[in-house]
Amino acid sequence: MSRLSFRSRLFLTLLFVSALPLLMVAGAGVWAIRNPPAINASQVIAPVATTDVDLMQQIGRNTPAISPSLRQAMQRHQAAIDTLLISVTRTQDQQSRWPQAAALFVVVAATVMVILIAVAAPMLSRQYASPLNEIVEWTRRIQRREPVPDATKPGTMPELVTLQRSLYELQQGLERARASELDAERLRAFGEVARRVAHEMKNPLTPIRLAVRQLAKRAPTDMHDELEVIAAESARLEGMAREFAELGRLPEGVAAPVDLRELLEDLLRNTVPEGMARAMHCLDDNATIEGYYDPLRRAFSNVLRNAVEACDGHGTIAVAIDRQNGRLRVALSDDGPGVPEATRERIFEPYYTEKGDGTGLGLAIVRQTIEQHHGTIAVTDTPGGGATFLMNFPA
Repeated sequence: MSRLSFRSRLFLTLLFVSALPLLMVAGAGVWAIRNPPAINASQVIAPVATTDVDLMQQIGRNTPAISPSLRQAMQRHQAAIDTLLISVTRTQDQQSRWPQAAALFVVVAATVMVILIAVAAPMLSRQYASPLNEIVEWTRRIQRREPVPDATKPGTMPELVTLQRSLYELQQGLERARASELDAERLRAFGEVARRVAHEMKNPLTPIRLAVRQLAKRAPTDMHDELEVIAAESARLEGMAREFAELGRLPEGVAAPVDLRELLEDLLRNTVPEGMARAMHCLDDNATIEGYYDPLRRAFSNVLRNAVEACDGHGTIAVAIDRQNGRLRVALSDDGPGVPEATRERIFEPYYTEKGDGTGLGLAIVRQTIEQHHGTIAVTDTPGGGATFLMNFPA
């Protein structure tokens, strides 16, 4: 036998709970039918007794001739007897009709309660069951790694809306965690391949550069241009091998306080050409984080070099340090062409580059370094034109 659905079980539970008041009303009606209201006979018979005594006294004191007072006593006595008869008649009539009235009341009350139960029970079961069924379906979607809707039906109870919203946020968090884990795994795989490539590149590059330097000393003048090309390209390959080796490398040693203001001021002086304007704004007196100086310096230097290249050696490079929501934020801005919104996420992927001679590893290493310091990096537009790299670190 198949198990009843949650909605059916909820409906039967509500029906059972609602039937209890109905049984109570029916029991009260049966008791009322069997126990009609008692008659307070003393209030009716007492005047008759009083007038009877008065009448007897008047008859005993007077002659057989009916005196006015005797006549009045007899009239009062007759009126009391009439009242008694009328009251008894009405009471008997009420007693005869009481069972029918009580039965009618029970039938009407039971009918009203049945109607209320028939209307309320399905409505309540639907109000509870539908959102809960949706929540069950959402959990199955989360298990299947499918998206869940960011909406709830109108009229859903606030507590269930909160639960549905929490499930939606949980699913979004899981998706972000999965994406982050995939990125980290891909970066680890890229780093392993890059280190092997770097190792294989460094082995022949070292003797090549030594041979080029030796040839440059003995070669004729007309060969100097060719040797300079070989030397420049071998130097570029050596730099590429160095970048390959850095990808995926974890910081070494023990973390220490790093003053970001001092570090960035030094980089602005040594990295930005003299022909470019530079600006430094530090709105936080304590711009120090726990980290590794050399990887952070390489990361900030890489971002600054990209900004200089984007501006083609002209314009302004600005660095601002402040605190946002308890985190230290570094904003590095330029007034170059900016980064298209469609590629703002891809520029941090390994081997993605729009430069003809680029390796596509620079910003990937930057992001890796920032994330190793429990920070985040993103790029947005600079007001007035250009790109702004936003880096946030735990304070």
